[in-house]
This record gives sequence, structure tokens and C-alpha cells, in this order.
Amino acid sequence: MKKYKDNKFTLLKTLSFFSTLLFSAGVFAQSISGNVSSEDGPLPGATVVVKGTENGTSTDFDGNFTINASDNDVLIVSFIGFETQEVAVSGDQVDVVLAEGNELNEVVVTGYGTELRRNITGSVAVIDSEVIENRNLTSVGQALAGTAPGVQVTQGSGEPGNDSLFISIRGVGTLNNSSPLIIVDGIEGNLNNLNPQDIESISVLKDAASASIYGSRAANGVIVVKTKRGGKSQPTKFSYDASFATSKLLFDWDQISFDPIENVNWKNQVDVGNGATGRWSAEQIAFINANKSNWLGSNGQTPVDVYIQDATLQQHNFAATGGSEKTNYRVSVGLLDQTGNTQDGSQFKRANFRINLDSQINDKLSVGTTISMVRGDATSRGDVGLVGLSNPLHTVTRIHNIFSPTRNANGDLQIASSDLVNYGVGPGTGLLAIETWKDYKNAQRINNNVLANGYVAYSPLEGLTIKGTAAVNYSGTSVYDFQKNPKNYFADGTFYNSFPATISTRENVEFYTETYFATVNYEKSFGDLNFKALAGYQQEENRVTNFRASRDGYLSETVQVLDSGALTNQQNAGSESGFSVQSVFARLDFDYKDKFLLQANVRSDGSSRFKNNKWGSFPSFSAGWILSEEDFIPDTFEFLKLRASYGELGNANIGNFEFAQRLSLSQSYNFSDASGNGFIAPGVGQTTIGNPNLSWEKAKITNIGFNSILSNGLGIDFEYFIRETNDILYDIPINVLTGFTSQTSNAASMENKGWELGLRYNRTFGDLKVQLSGQLSRVENTVTDLNPKVDGGDLDRILYESRILGEGFPFLGYYVVKTDGLISGTPNAANASMGAQAGDINMIDFDGDEEITLDDRQYVGKDIPTYTYGFQLGLQYKQFDLAAIFQGEADVQYYGQFELWNPDFGGVVTWKKWINESVTNNPSGTFPRAGSTTSSYRYQNDFFLYDRDYLRLKNLQIGYNIPTDSLPIDGLRLFFNATNLLTFTSIPLVDPEQRSGAATLADPNLGEEGWSNRPNATYPNNRTISFGLSAKF
Repeated sequence: MKKYKDNKFTLLKTLSFFSTLLFSAGVFAQSISGNVSSEDGPLPGATVVVKGTENGTSTDFDGNFTINASDNDVLIVSFIGFETQEVAVSGDQVDVVLAEGNELNEVVVTGYGTELRRNITGSVAVIDSEVIENRNLTSVGQALAGTAPGVQVTQGSGEPGNDSLFISIRGVGTLNNSSPLIIVDGIEGNLNNLNPQDIESISVLKDAASASIYGSRAANGVIVVKTKRGGKSQPTKFSYDASFATSKLLFDWDQISFDPIENVNWKNQVDVGNGATGRWSAEQIAFINANKSNWLGSNGQTPVDVYIQDATLQQHNFAATGGSEKTNYRVSVGLLDQTGNTQDGSQFKRANFRINLDSQINDKLSVGTTISMVRGDATSRGDVGLVGLSNPLHTVTRIHNIFSPTRNANGDLQIASSDLVNYGVGPGTGLLAIETWKDYKNAQRINNNVLANGYVAYSPLEGLTIKGTAAVNYSGTSVYDFQKNPKNYFADGTFYNSFPATISTRENVEFYTETYFATVNYEKSFGDLNFKALAGYQQEENRVTNFRASRDGYLSETVQVLDSGALTNQQNAGSESGFSVQSVFARLDFDYKDKFLLQANVRSDGSSRFKNNKWGSFPSFSAGWILSEEDFIPDTFEFLKLRASYGELGNANIGNFEFAQRLSLSQSYNFSDASGNGFIAPGVGQTTIGNPNLSWEKAKITNIGFNSILSNGLGIDFEYFIRETNDILYDIPINVLTGFTSQTSNAASMENKGWELGLRYNRTFGDLKVQLSGQLSRVENTVTDLNPKVDGGDLDRILYESRILGEGFPFLGYYVVKTDGLISGTPNAANASMGAQAGDINMIDFDGDEEITLDDRQYVGKDIPTYTYGFQLGLQYKQFDLAAIFQGEADVQYYGQFELWNPDFGGVVTWKKWINESVTNNPSGTFPRAGSTTSSYRYQNDFFLYDRDYLRLKNLQIGYNIPTDSLPIDGLRLFFNATNLLTFTSIPLVDPEQRSGAATLADPNLGEEGWSNRPNATYPNNRTISFGLSAKF
């Protein structure tokens, strides 16, 4: 294993070098004062920068600024929504009046720099702070949902502290991890560690031209986040935001029958359909019916009434922003407190702290730093996603006892024996299980993240800036888990049931990353030709450590520390790993006459994850033509730009030592002695077969498009793209004679192609301002090559239970037996071969051999949407404002496992459609006859394959700005916010967003043969209603 030398590259030495530069400053320029305003008054927060330098400031609340500049310098003055102006310095006072503009002059954050929107030749989507603020978001990633074309964002869980967002840019582009690269203020980061209130803008880089400057990290796109910073010569301003919310689970419990008589009668029908006798006798059913009024304690409550609750969420954010003549700062603190929807004390708390500090030492030298600290603390009582007692949602949907349990003198739960005898339900059911579950487990997960970076920028000549940055990113997760040993008794004191022995587990995982990079920027104009150049070097070192220990046999459940357990079954494990990347990169920009645009990028990365092919180079080229600058373009177009790009990106998302033959020191070998007695001996063994010839995945991306704004204010953007990914890294099957089953290789190709359309319209009608926008994206995903070699032969597909990975198919498409309704009479030969009868599902004999087998499977659909879309509405009338965000998906399917197994699976309560629509109870029904071992369930089939298309009102926000003329504050806004308020879909039971595109090679069937894909195993998303306020003073 690689050793990391602490003295090789250290943050301390780097910052010491920067400090030396800091105190070798040059001569100060004169102080220039001024004011920036519009026709409506002063513009606080406008940016003033000396052209060709890093020397900049922001205006104060009255629009005033002070900056160091020399005569003949040029000041660039900009403000969002206004035309940028360049003003020559003459004298010591400069006043500027900005004209209202459009988004073309917005400064967009791109790779290692910024660019005016009008001059961008790549594919970049921008989300500014207005979309993020006041939405009561718990994660920054949620702000992308429904707001950026080509970006699919879905929420995978509503569990407190579990921001399991699935984000993909232009579809799934590899067999491995398709997550985009996240860059926060120039450093790789994590969206979950950001406070949404700290965000100024988010840029999504979608094509090679915009992303190739990040090289091997950018194959799946890049999300660049810029956080808010202070302004120079600006008095300290404070802001406070607070919101209070309540949320309900997005699960339609009314579709499930909890009625005990309905359930036992249905289960008896299932037994009869299986050729057996009903499990509940007539006497038991009579007992249940007679005591039905006492079910769950009172008035026929369901387990949902007893155990599921409305959750609460509150957030508080405080920030201080300001600056002196040379230094600006922003300090923020955020607090989040979220309870769960299960009545067991589950909770998540998070605290954020961030300070952004920038200082202009003189007109040539500037320094700055960012320090961010985040702590998240999640507590729970169980494990959502697992079967059994530890999963609260599974327990809720079990068939329940009639009577509620009570507690004896010792606090242990007890239940009447007649309940079990007469009801016929075993341990682990009903309120007994729910109450026991509350006593069962204490689990706490603490996440800590610290990110610190510092930079020094030096401008020795006009237009030339040299910048060095160093950063350290630490993330640590500590898990404290104590499993208790609750006992259940009958009311007469007889022991009834006990759960597993006490176990205490401690686990600690730490990630540590050091990043260093230096860049040189040069800008120069030669008449009508504007030229920009960037060159840089970056080095990154990552390491991860893990330690886990456990003991059981605790004498007391009060003392839960690790060393209080028994020594007989103590366990521990640990690991350490890491990888390094070195990079050089460059970019050239040309702008001729403000209408002909050309850009070239190249980056070369060297990775420790490869042996014989460490280095990969990734170039890109893009060009644009602003046609609206030409005389032959009609005045109908206020702006029109054509652009095209081509480039290559890389991917190295594999394990750290896949090229090596790895050994394990904890392998076990089976032996026998002379007497034939077997025993296990520990030893050293090879666990993988390495591949030293592994190389980079390579994505070739072509992009063409146009951006336009019509004279009536309508903006239209369109682009077409093709992404071809070759040499995809994944584990291919190999000959078992090697002693191994698979080896990582470059052995697949994939293509994503499609288009994106964006529309926007902004118009003011007196006091009413209207903003409309919408996005529609189409992506076709196809595996174009798959070449696992087995015994010298080539295969073009790998089959799973209900999925296929194969040439000509989408990634892990559904591959099952097709059906044609229900059998209404005598079954045909193929179905009869399985013992099918009237009322069973009529399966199609695809290969014509008059048998239904796995060979009859066909491609039937996919869980990756072809279309994703969103649209936004914004209205502002005097002090009132309204904003609505919709998102949706189309041409996508969902394979309903809960429906498939529900007839009689593990004592789970029944979906009402089975009771009402089964031909057993309803001759004209659409569901199969009762029975869980019938031919209908012999093979995976498409009877319960649903279209998962949906449209959702993702966010609705209504606000009112209170006039503050008579108040001692600068601004006060009250708002109402709703998340997931409305959903339009035909899919039953489950949340269509939650079921979106989560299949991976690690779990190709999405748990469809296990528990993770069933509604009673996954924590549903929430519908959240919140109220809040924002104050500025």
C-alpha cells in the first residue's frame, strides 16, 4: 500500500510561501471613489473591477464604492440584470449609471474562470440565488430539480438526514458511477455539505467544451457552485432567514387494506388458490369479527395512525456581510432540525459555518480564504430497507394483532395469549412489534466536514494574473449503534418472545483530500481581437481510512460503551486506501469584433489508479458566431448566436488498485486432520486478479446549438448532442479455471444522443412582472458494445432476473416475459405447461417451443426516462411575489414488485386492488385469481410493468415584502412554501420520482428480488408545507 509522506506537499508550507508574497507588495495606487446607480436609484452590491486585474470591490447600500486605481485604468462595472459598463479612470471620482439589461451580460462561473453569457460557446445552464432562496431546501442539489435542461434530479428518500439525490446530466453515460463532478469555489466538494442560503449561483457544464478543462473528472458533467462573498467599502449588513415546516409521507396509505377481516379472508382465498386449506379457521374469523371494534386499541385505528406522524423541520440562517476599502467578508451560520415521520425519536440536526474572506493588499496583490465547517447528527431506531423488526415501515404494513400490548411492572411488553391463539398471528407483528421496535435499537451517525482553502493572486502586468490555491478537505463519519435485547411476555407472565442479543458497534470512516493548483491568466486586446489565455497545474491526493469494532453480551443495556461487552465475540476490522492525480491544463479564447468566438481547451491527467496507462489527454474545441451582430439578420432577433463544439473527456471511476493482484491477510482455508475432523485455518490469499493494462474511459461529445432572444422578449435555446463513451471500465466474467469469476477491463461502449429546448419570457405590465421559462430534454441511451470474453467467445449481453445489459438496449433495461391479459378459458399449451388455469396471467411464448421459460423474455422498457422537463412561473406585483417550479419525466417504466408479491408475502397487508379487482372476487376484474404459487408468478413478467410518467409541482412559493420605511431594518419578507404539493401520474402506490433511474451494476435488479424496491421497505418522500421570514438590517 502506498505511503503518504506528510512533508511532500503541505498546506502549511504553501501558505507560508503565499505569506512571503503577500508582504512583498508593490506601490499603492490612488484611491478612487464613486457611485453606481440605475434610473430607479442606487445599486447596492454592484461589482467594480480594475480591468485586467484581480483588484475589485462592491458598492455599499447607497451604491458608493472606493477602489485603488491609477489614471488611464479602466473600471468594469457590473450588476445582475444590468448592462456592464467600462469606464476610464480620470480624476478621483467616477459615477456610473447602469442601464437595465438582459441575461446576456451576466457573468457566468465556468471552469477556472468566468465568462459573459453572450460569449459562451459551450453548453452551460445557470441557476442563480433567486431560484434557491426561500425554498426551504435541505440540500443544494434539490435546487436543480426542474430548473436546468438536460439535468435529471430525483429525491430517493424522505428519511431525515438522507439526502439521497440522484443527479445525472444528459442521461447515464457509463456502466459505473454517473454522478457529475461537484466544484465549490474552485475545489471539489459535496452538495450535501452546503447551506442553500450560502449559494450565489450554480453553473452546470454539460458538453466537452465547457467541461474538458476538468479532464478525467468531467465525463458525467460538472456542477460549479459559487458561494456568496462580501463587497469592499461596504458597511456590515446582517440577514436572518427562518422557516418552520411540517411534512407528510408521499404514500397513499388509503390504497392498502388494514381491515383484519378483509385481510384474513383474502389470505384464506390465496391459500385455497394454492390448493391448500385457509390458514384462519371459521372460529378464529368469528373471534376477530367479534373483537374488531377493539382493533389496535380503539375505534379501528390502523398502524399508520399509531406509528406514522407528521414530521417537523425548522431552519435558521444568519449572515454578516461587509468590507473595508481593501477587505471584504461574509460570515454565515446555519442550523437545521428535522424530525422523522415515524414515532420513534428519529431526528437529524445539521450546523453549518462558513467564512469567505478576500483582501486586496494593493493594486497587484490579493489574498483570500474560505473556511467551511459542517456537522450532521442523525439518530434512528432501525434500518429502513431491511426486512424484519429493524425496518419500521415493514412493521407498519404487517398484519396486526387485534389488541394493543401493555407493559408489566418491569417495563417489558406483554400481550394476551388469547390474542395470538385466536388470531393466529406469530411474533413480530402488530403493535407488539412496533412498541418492541422502539425499545430495540439506538443508532447515531455523526458526519463532520471541514474545508479550508486559501489563495494568492498577483498581477505584475496589466492583463496578467498569477494565482495559487491550496485546499484541505476532511470528512469523517462516526457510527454509534447499540442493539438492545427486549423481551415480550404473555399477560400471565409466561415468556413469549425475545430478540437478538445486545450488540454494540462503533465505526469510523475518514476521507482526506489535499488539493494544490496554480494558474496563469492573460488577457489582451489587439484592435478588434480580444485574446485570453489560461495555463495551470493541479495536484490532488486522496486517502480514506476505515475502522470498525463490535462486542455483544452486555450485562447492562444502560452502559453501552464498547469495552463493557463480553470478550468472547469481539470483532474488529480496518482498511486504508488512497489515490493521487496530477494535471496540467490550458485554455485559449479568441473574440473577434464581438461576434466571432473561438475556444480551445486541453487537460492531461495522470492517475495512480492505472499502471501502464497513467496519463490521458482530453482536448476540446468550440466556436460561436453571434449572428445578431450581422446586418443581414432581421430586427426580429435581439440576439442570435450559433455555436458548436467537439471534445473528449475521461473517467477513472474504479477502485484504487484494480491493476494489482491484491492479497488479503484474513482469508480462511478448510482443512481436515488425520481423523477426518474439519477445521478452518486463517491465512493469506489472493482476492482479485489485476489488470495492469487498464486505461481511461473516453467520452467523445459533439454539441451544436443556438441561443436567441426575440424582439418580443421570448428567448429560445436549442442544442443537439451526441456522447459516445468507449473503453468503459467494468467487471467482465472470466474463465473460472483462473480461480476468479471476473476482472476489471475496458470492455464496453455506450451512446447518449438527444436534444434540449429551453424557452423563457420576461415581460413587465405596469406593476406586474411576469417570468416564464421551460425546458424539455430528450436523451436516447444505448449500449453499443459489450464484449466480455468467456472461454474465448464473445457475448453481446448479460442477463439478470429482470434486466438486460446488452448491445442495442438501454442500460439495464427491463427484460421479462411479455403477457397478454388474463387467461379466460382453457390455457394454451405453453401456459398449460406451467399448470396455468383460468384467471392466471396469460404469458407469451416468444420462442414458440410451447413452454414458458426464461428464454421467452423480451425487452419491455426502462427506468431511465427518455424525456425530462420542467417549467417555472414567476409573478411579482408590488410587494407580492409568486414562484412555481414543475418537473416531470416521460417515456419511462416502473416494475411493480409490491403488486407482484402482495397476494401473500410475509404476512403483509393487502393492496385493495387485489381484493376488489381479482377475478376471484370480481369476475370482470383485471387482476389475476388469488394464489401466490400459481403459474402467474413463475417468471418475471410485464403484467405489473407501469408507465412511470409524471408531472409534479415541485415547489410553490408565495411571498410578501413588508414596507420598511417606518421600520429600523432594510427589508422584511414573509413567505409560504410548499414542496411536492401536487403530482399527476398513473403509477399506483409508489412515488414516481422516488423510483427514478437508480439501477446500477451493483444492484441491477434494483432489489426487485429482495426488499429495497418495495414500498414498505423504502422511506417515502415528503410533502412539505412551510412558513418563514427573511430580514435584512
